Amino acid sequence: MSAYIRVENLYKSFKTKNEVNQVLKGIDLNIEKGEIYGIVGFSGAGKSTLVRCINRLEEPDSGKVWIGDTEITALGKRQLTARRRKIGMIFQQFNLFDSMTVFKNVAYPLTLEGVSKKEIEKRVDKLLELVGLADKKNAYPGSLSGGQKQRVGIARALANEPDVLLSDEATSALDPVSTLAILDLLEQINDELGVTIIMITHELEVAKRICNKVAVLENGVITEKGSTRDVFLDPKSSTGKIFLEVYKEFRQDYSFTGGGGI
Repeated sequence: MSAYIRVENLYKSFKTKNEVNQVLKGIDLNIEKGEIYGIVGFSGAGKSTLVRCINRLEEPDSGKVWIGDTEITALGKRQLTARRRKIGMIFQQFNLFDSMTVFKNVAYPLTLEGVSKKEIEKRVDKLLELVGLADKKNAYPGSLSGGQKQRVGIARALANEPDVLLSDEATSALDPVSTLAILDLLEQINDELGVTIIMITHELEVAKRICNKVAVLENGVITEKGSTRDVFLDPKSSTGKIFLEVYKEFRQDYSFTGGGGI
């Protein structure tokens, strides 16, 4: 049985007047249905470009992306728009509309789809309950904390009942307490809704805490992949080794408690 999300020999470059910058250099990736899969690496490794190629917010130069039985890279514009509705995305900087209430922010994708007001209210109320913001329904983003804003972003990403959730550095702008709360929420969503989650992150703690498996991206190439435990207990790539060394030094220097080992 083939994997649910399959990326095959994916290449992506960005062209400027003077040069071509090749960002992804032949990516192969298999992700099972219902997994929380981490793509880890340093800034500039190509992580965000990879995740944006999966839903074709960026067009790959070549290669294929499959989700289930659908080849995403073969879809026409109308088909892609329809399939994208079932691919939720969570952004680092929340991307909320400041002039809209929490309710209207979450309802926005449904409003675009022409869903009935009764169904919108039912679905949004349920989502706000899920993310713990039922009491903030009529609040505006400006009055919310970073963690609360990200909960709104997650609720909005779930509005169209997606089967895949792409999380692009969703916790990078949050404090440690909010980060843990958001990771717990994503685990709950994965468990209760069965949504397959791809976590883009440069934070080892995030990958260690939530991901079943990880792939290490280094200069546009996947240098190793496997279970989170195996990759970070015995990293083979230079990025994996640096991640682990920094993590150990950080833990030693600051003597943080809790969280356990990898």
